[in-house]
Amino acid sequence: MKRKFVSLAVILSLAILLNGCGPIESFFPLYKADDKVFETGLLGTWKVEKPDPNDPDDKNTRWTFAKSGDETFYDFKWGTVGGKGGFLAKARLARIGSSLFADFEGDTDNKAMDSKDTMMPFPVIPVHMMGRLWLGKDSLEIHFLKDDWVKDRIKAGSLSLSHLGEDGDLILTVSTDELRKFMQEHAEDEEALSDNYKFVREK
Repeated sequence: MKRKFVSLAVILSLAILLNGCGPIESFFPLYKADDKVFETGLLGTWKVEKPDPNDPDDKNTRWTFAKSGDETFYDFKWGTVGGKGGFLAKARLARIGSSLFADFEGDTDNKAMDSKDTMMPFPVIPVHMMGRLWLGKDSLEIHFLKDDWVKDRIKAGSLSLSHLGEDGDLILTVSTDELRKFMQEHAEDEEALSDNYKFVREK
Protein backbone atom coordinates (compact mmCIF):
# COMPACT_ATOMS: atom_id res chain seq x y z
CA MET A 1 0.00 0.00 0.00
CA LYS A 2 1.30 3.45 -0.87
CA ARG A 3 2.22 5.34 2.29
CA LYS A 4 0.27 8.54 2.77
CA PHE A 5 0.87 11.25 5.38
CA VAL A 6 -2.60 11.76 6.78
CA SER A 7 -3.51 14.75 8.92
CA LEU A 8 -6.58 16.50 10.14
CA ALA A 9 -5.44 19.59 8.31
CA VAL A 10 -5.35 17.98 4.89
CA ILE A 11 -8.67 16.23 5.41
CA LEU A 12 -10.08 19.59 6.44
CA SER A 13 -8.69 21.22 3.34
CA LEU A 14 -10.08 18.59 1.00
CA ALA A 15 -13.48 18.89 2.59
CA ILE A 16 -13.83 22.65 2.70
CA LEU A 17 -12.00 23.92 -0.31
CA LEU A 18 -14.77 22.74 -2.57
CA ASN A 19 -12.75 21.87 -5.67
CA GLY A 20 -9.31 22.11 -7.23
CA CYS A 21 -5.96 21.55 -5.57
CA GLY A 22 -5.57 21.34 -1.84
CA PRO A 23 -3.10 23.36 0.21
CA ILE A 24 0.47 22.16 0.63
CA GLU A 25 1.37 20.86 4.08
CA SER A 26 4.29 21.97 6.23
CA PHE A 27 5.81 20.42 9.34
CA PHE A 28 6.68 23.86 10.68
CA PRO A 29 4.30 26.77 11.28
CA LEU A 30 4.17 30.08 9.46
CA TYR A 31 3.80 32.02 12.70
CA LYS A 32 6.46 32.78 15.31
CA ALA A 33 6.01 32.61 19.06
CA ASP A 34 6.00 36.40 19.31
CA ASP A 35 3.29 36.90 16.67
CA LYS A 36 0.41 38.55 18.52
CA VAL A 37 -1.94 39.28 15.62
CA PHE A 38 -5.56 38.73 16.61
CA GLU A 39 -8.41 40.14 14.54
CA THR A 40 -11.70 40.19 16.44
CA GLY A 41 -13.45 40.70 13.11
CA LEU A 42 -12.63 37.11 12.20
CA LEU A 43 -14.71 35.75 15.08
CA GLY A 44 -18.07 34.29 14.15
CA THR A 45 -19.57 32.03 11.52
CA TRP A 46 -18.96 32.31 7.79
CA LYS A 47 -20.75 30.80 4.79
CA VAL A 48 -19.74 30.43 1.14
CA GLU A 49 -20.40 33.67 -0.73
CA LYS A 50 -21.61 32.02 -3.94
CA PRO A 51 -22.52 28.36 -3.32
CA ASP A 52 -22.23 25.95 -6.23
CA PRO A 53 -25.82 25.21 -7.33
CA ASN A 54 -24.71 21.71 -8.33
CA ASP A 55 -23.39 20.94 -4.87
CA PRO A 56 -26.21 20.60 -2.32
CA ASP A 57 -23.76 20.67 0.60
CA ASP A 58 -22.01 23.82 -0.55
CA LYS A 59 -24.68 26.20 0.69
CA ASN A 60 -24.64 24.47 4.08
CA THR A 61 -20.87 24.73 4.58
CA ARG A 62 -19.86 26.83 7.58
CA TRP A 63 -16.53 28.03 8.91
CA THR A 64 -16.57 29.11 12.55
CA PHE A 65 -13.79 30.98 14.34
CA ALA A 66 -14.07 31.22 18.13
CA LYS A 67 -11.80 32.79 20.71
CA SER A 68 -9.39 30.29 22.18
CA GLY A 69 -8.17 30.22 25.77
CA ASP A 70 -4.86 31.39 24.33
CA GLU A 71 -5.69 34.75 22.80
CA THR A 72 -3.17 34.31 20.00
CA PHE A 73 -5.15 31.38 18.55
CA TYR A 74 -8.64 30.80 17.22
CA ASP A 75 -10.62 27.60 17.69
CA PHE A 76 -11.68 26.79 14.14
CA LYS A 77 -14.43 24.40 13.07
CA TRP A 78 -15.67 23.36 9.68
CA GLY A 79 -19.13 21.84 9.59
CA THR A 80 -22.43 21.83 7.77
CA VAL A 81 -25.82 23.13 8.82
CA GLY A 82 -27.79 20.23 10.27
CA GLY A 83 -24.82 17.89 9.99
CA LYS A 84 -23.15 15.99 12.82
CA GLY A 85 -19.47 16.29 13.59
CA GLY A 86 -17.01 18.32 11.63
CA PHE A 87 -13.31 19.10 11.56
CA LEU A 88 -11.40 21.08 14.15
CA ALA A 89 -8.22 23.11 13.88
CA LYS A 90 -6.22 25.78 15.62
CA ALA A 91 -5.89 28.91 13.49
CA ARG A 92 -3.33 31.64 14.01
CA LEU A 93 -2.65 34.85 12.11
CA ALA A 94 0.70 36.30 11.11
CA ARG A 95 1.40 39.62 9.44
CA ILE A 96 4.41 39.38 7.15
CA GLY A 97 5.29 42.67 5.52
CA SER A 98 1.98 44.28 4.61
CA SER A 99 0.14 40.97 4.09
CA LEU A 100 -2.00 39.00 6.53
CA PHE A 101 -1.65 35.22 6.55
CA ALA A 102 -3.45 32.39 8.34
CA ASP A 103 -1.93 29.14 9.60
CA PHE A 104 -4.17 26.13 10.31
CA GLU A 105 -3.07 23.15 12.39
CA GLY A 106 -5.11 20.08 13.27
CA ASP A 107 -6.44 20.50 16.81
CA THR A 108 -5.66 17.06 18.19
CA ASP A 109 -6.00 18.24 21.81
CA ASN A 110 -9.59 19.44 21.51
CA LYS A 111 -11.86 17.46 23.82
CA ALA A 112 -14.62 17.61 21.20
CA MET A 113 -12.58 15.02 19.33
CA ASP A 114 -13.95 12.45 21.75
CA SER A 115 -17.47 13.00 20.43
CA LYS A 116 -18.91 10.01 18.61
CA ASP A 117 -20.19 12.43 15.98
CA THR A 118 -16.72 13.72 15.11
CA MET A 119 -15.06 11.97 12.19
CA MET A 120 -11.29 11.70 12.46
CA PRO A 121 -8.49 10.27 10.36
CA PHE A 122 -6.16 7.84 12.08
CA PRO A 123 -3.29 8.22 12.68
CA VAL A 124 -3.02 11.98 12.85
CA ILE A 125 0.24 13.83 12.21
CA PRO A 126 -0.16 17.50 13.16
CA VAL A 127 0.96 19.63 10.23
CA HIS A 128 0.25 23.14 9.01
CA MET A 129 -1.42 24.63 5.97
CA MET A 130 -1.31 28.31 5.23
CA GLY A 131 -2.69 31.00 3.00
CA ARG A 132 -3.02 34.73 2.54
CA LEU A 133 -6.13 36.20 4.14
CA TRP A 134 -8.24 39.28 3.43
CA LEU A 135 -10.75 40.27 6.08
CA GLY A 136 -13.54 42.80 5.67
CA LYS A 137 -16.37 43.73 7.99
CA ASP A 138 -18.58 40.95 6.66
CA SER A 139 -16.31 39.27 4.11
CA LEU A 140 -13.51 36.74 4.29
CA GLU A 141 -11.22 35.62 1.49
CA ILE A 142 -8.30 33.21 1.67
CA HIS A 143 -5.84 31.97 -0.95
CA PHE A 144 -3.96 28.83 0.06
CA LEU A 145 -0.53 27.83 -1.23
CA LYS A 146 -1.22 25.23 -3.94
CA ASP A 147 0.23 21.78 -3.46
CA ASP A 148 0.46 21.06 -7.20
CA TRP A 149 2.21 24.38 -7.87
CA VAL A 150 4.86 23.57 -5.27
CA LYS A 151 5.24 19.93 -6.33
CA ASP A 152 5.54 20.70 -10.04
CA ARG A 153 8.29 23.25 -9.46
CA ILE A 154 10.20 21.09 -7.02
CA LYS A 155 10.06 18.24 -9.55
CA ALA A 156 11.25 20.57 -12.33
CA GLY A 157 14.10 21.83 -10.16
CA SER A 158 12.94 25.45 -10.27
CA LEU A 159 12.02 25.58 -6.58
CA SER A 160 14.38 24.59 -3.79
CA LEU A 161 12.29 24.06 -0.69
CA SER A 162 13.33 21.27 1.66
CA HIS A 163 10.69 18.56 1.88
CA LEU A 164 9.97 14.91 2.55
CA GLY A 165 8.24 12.48 0.23
CA GLU A 166 7.22 12.75 -3.39
CA ASP A 167 4.12 13.66 -5.36
CA GLY A 168 1.03 13.18 -3.18
CA ASP A 169 3.16 12.47 -0.10
CA LEU A 170 5.16 15.69 -0.22
CA ILE A 171 5.38 17.73 2.98
CA LEU A 172 7.51 20.85 3.35
CA THR A 173 10.22 20.80 6.02
CA VAL A 174 11.57 24.34 5.59
CA SER A 175 12.08 26.41 8.72
CA THR A 176 9.54 28.99 9.82
CA ASP A 177 11.87 31.82 8.76
CA GLU A 178 12.30 30.34 5.28
CA LEU A 179 8.58 29.71 4.99
CA ARG A 180 7.75 33.30 5.94
CA LYS A 181 10.23 34.66 3.41
CA PHE A 182 8.78 32.43 0.70
CA MET A 183 5.18 33.40 1.46
CA GLN A 184 6.05 37.09 1.50
CA GLU A 185 7.78 36.78 -1.87
CA HIS A 186 4.72 35.05 -3.34
CA ALA A 187 1.99 37.06 -1.60
CA GLU A 188 0.84 38.50 -4.95
CA ASP A 189 1.49 35.35 -6.99
CA GLU A 190 -1.86 34.11 -8.29
CA GLU A 191 -0.30 30.89 -9.60
CA ALA A 192 1.36 29.97 -6.32
CA LEU A 193 -1.74 30.73 -4.28
CA SER A 194 -4.98 28.91 -4.90
CA ASP A 195 -8.14 30.25 -6.49
CA ASN A 196 -10.19 32.60 -4.35
CA TYR A 197 -12.26 31.09 -1.57
CA LYS A 198 -14.77 33.71 -0.55
CA PHE A 199 -17.09 33.73 2.44
CA VAL A 200 -19.58 36.15 3.92
CA ARG A 201 -20.56 36.51 7.54
CA GLU A 202 -23.64 34.59 8.61
CA LYS A 203 -26.10 36.95 10.25
